[in-house]
Amino acid sequence: MSPTPLSEEERRMIAEEEERFEKTVASLVGELPQVREAKISANQAARELTAWLVTEWNPEERQPLVSDEAVAHRIVDIRKKSDQDLLELIREPYFGRVVTNEDDGREVEFLIGKKSNIGSGIVDWRNGPISGLYFNYQEGEEFLEVINERERSGSIKIRRSYKIEAGRMVQIDTPDGVYYHGDRGWVKLDLDAEAAAHRSRGIGSKKKTLPSILSLITREQFELITSDPDRPVLIQGSAGSGKTTVALHRLAWLLGETQGHARPEKTRVVVMNKSLQIYVSSTLPSMGIHQVEVTTFNRWALGIIRDATRRNPVFQFHNLPAFIEEIKFSDEILAAIASQVDNERAQADRDLRARFEAHPGLVAVWGEGRKKALLPRLRDFLHDVKTAPLPEAEKKDHVDYLNRRLESLEDYIGDIYDLQADPERLARFLPPGEKRGEHLQVLKRLAEKNRRKRVLDYFDMSLILRNIQIKNGGLPDKDGRPEFLDHLVIDEAQDFGPVEFAVMFGAVEDKRHITVVGDVSQKILTARKFIGWDRIVHQLEVDNEDLIQLEVSFRCTAPIMTLARRIEGRPGPAEGRGGSAPIWHHAGDSDDVLETLADWAAKWRVRDPQALLALICRTPKQAMQLKEDLAEMIPDGLRLGHRNQFSFEPGVIVTNVHQVKGLEFDAVALVEPSEDNYPRRRAESRNLLYVAITRAQEDLLLIGKAPFSSLLSGH
Repeated sequence: MSPTPLSEEERRMIAEEEERFEKTVASLVGELPQVREAKISANQAARELTAWLVTEWNPEERQPLVSDEAVAHRIVDIRKKSDQDLLELIREPYFGRVVTNEDDGREVEFLIGKKSNIGSGIVDWRNGPISGLYFNYQEGEEFLEVINERERSGSIKIRRSYKIEAGRMVQIDTPDGVYYHGDRGWVKLDLDAEAAAHRSRGIGSKKKTLPSILSLITREQFELITSDPDRPVLIQGSAGSGKTTVALHRLAWLLGETQGHARPEKTRVVVMNKSLQIYVSSTLPSMGIHQVEVTTFNRWALGIIRDATRRNPVFQFHNLPAFIEEIKFSDEILAAIASQVDNERAQADRDLRARFEAHPGLVAVWGEGRKKALLPRLRDFLHDVKTAPLPEAEKKDHVDYLNRRLESLEDYIGDIYDLQADPERLARFLPPGEKRGEHLQVLKRLAEKNRRKRVLDYFDMSLILRNIQIKNGGLPDKDGRPEFLDHLVIDEAQDFGPVEFAVMFGAVEDKRHITVVGDVSQKILTARKFIGWDRIVHQLEVDNEDLIQLEVSFRCTAPIMTLARRIEGRPGPAEGRGGSAPIWHHAGDSDDVLETLADWAAKWRVRDPQALLALICRTPKQAMQLKEDLAEMIPDGLRLGHRNQFSFEPGVIVTNVHQVKGLEFDAVALVEPSEDNYPRRRAESRNLLYVAITRAQEDLLLIGKAPFSSLLSGH
């Protein structure tokens, strides 16, 4: 970083900004005692009303107290939220400021933050009409907006952005340049340092979670994030383009008080792996998102399956033939499950009409439920039979029969065993092929073996979940009632298959309330055939023009992205900020590999003690061995990153490529990118290399003792 001496005018501007910041923080801190005192008063009122409620048994006098108590507890909840909002604002009051020269002669200033605080002049960025003055215009531009049902026009006098860390203003972005507060005080950055300051986390950042990009959002992205809440948003973006972060800011906007329909407890973010779940979960609070569950698809599915089956099924990872995986993740098996349920539905209809033939009233009641899903229809009919004027002995016989029928139909796991062990049924759905019969016989033997051992493949999880969903008319809650989400965010969509998409699209109350994010270049699970953006567009009933493309990487330097795109099959220089070229190290032996990695990590940690580095291997076994070999050479901060063991504090993580989807690190060492580990003949090798390389923000080291993969040729 080459600092430029500050002029007197620049020093004065910075002093004014610091003074404004300090006054804003002081104003916010000044509100804390009032909020806490009000909260204590509300808590006391709630306790007193609860005591009255317990001792007052006169129903006529008790009912008003119930209402009063509910109000008091609601007041407590509101004030707790106000307290939490204040603490969040004190840590980071605002990220933007806009001053307008209004045509009526007034000068108006707005601070733009993650929450509103009227007393301090801070406007929530989700307040579209006002925050639009910041996001939609540049300094000097004329504006025309409708705010509070009144047309306002004028020009933007000042528009600035800020970075605030640990309660201190560390960066000011102006049209005249970027000013940074480092160890030597305030400096003006040169052009290269400006580019680094505008990367996803910025210079010297201690935050190792998904960054807030609010101050970097373009006019187009702001429109995308704050567009009609009743339309799906589809984002296809290259690695590091901010697609996941844009999607989560869209979610934060949808959860805002003025948007209305989305409730946190009825919202899910579904990701592919455990490490990304931890990463995103740790990020949401900084975006003002609370009480939203981030889950992997398998974890979400397993919870529902356990509740629906009232048992704890055992799912195991089996090394299956590729053709078995393809069958289990296919459109065809999705159709076979639906057909199986249709057959059960038709059989139930025939059986019940025959059984209750002597009771036309009950047959008519059964017929009235024809539009319901199978299990809700049967449960409702069971209730009707229980309350019907039948002789007790006959009623008991019918009730017992219906309970047995329900129990049989709720054998969701048995259904999947049966389906996979029925080659004739499956053959009606699978495309013809020379080896189709042979493949279905293999699947039959595997299903029968699993049934005997009372185990399931992990690949069966989504099949069972879809079966549950169809039979219940939705994913059931713990009481068996269909439950629908207000909004669903699907991240890394390219690694989900037809069955998972059918489940997820059917999990929302309204399919307009879905956000889908993905990048086909990062697909690493080849068995799950991505249904494609065209099909997603069709199923969600939007236009192809609504598919948002994000191309420029905020994360990686241009040299790193140039290499990544060459691996993609897109030669030529990539756009983006400058940086050093990737380092290629052909090691003489294993000791050379270890010594080079240890030296590289040590130099990086001297350069930036807050850095988070990743040593990315091909497999978990290789990662565990490397971590063991480096334990004495990197004594501090070295750790294994695998599933639940992932953490994002500064240090050195040793991990494998499947664990790093969606993550980012200050620097990456790709270990042993050889032909054995990434063979050109394997379709996923290209994408695995692309994923590993694009995790790096600043530096990339490719190191190995074997010749590099031919996919990396030409370096």
